[in-house]
Amino acid sequence: MKKVILPPKITKFKKQHKGVLTPIDWKKTSSKVNIGVYGIQVLKSLRMNLKQLETTRRQISKHLSKMETFWFRVIPDIPVSKKPNEIRMGKGKGALGFWAFRVKAGQTFLEFSFVSPKKAKIVYLAIAKKLPVPCVLLRNTRKI
Repeated sequence: MKKVILPPKITKFKKQHKGVLTPIDWKKTSSKVNIGVYGIQVLKSLRMNLKQLETTRRQISKHLSKMETFWFRVIPDIPVSKKPNEIRMGKGKGALGFWAFRVKAGQTFLEFSFVSPKKAKIVYLAIAKKLPVPCVLLRNTRKI
């Protein structure tokens, strides 16, 4: 059975404020590939939900074998509440709808290694179709 990405079990508060995605300097974000050889960098700031992250994981596991590994550098840690359709205003905030996480422009949110350059391009194109923002394939150029 494949490992499914899960939200945190314990949070300080059940519901959070929405928050604002502020523009950030590219140097401050985690814009380099640290763990793996290849990485996928997001070019726009957005809030992605757990369902989008799970479809990304499924696309990767389709194309990669057991020896080829990947790492997500984000955690879905923001609970988003949602009221049902056609409900009158008021009477509280609403139940938990889904889990989300913020990705800032220039952040590398996924890394993978032990992959040939040709296969990395195939995985990147499969993931780029599913993501709601433009993204770029990065390569780690550090020499060991």
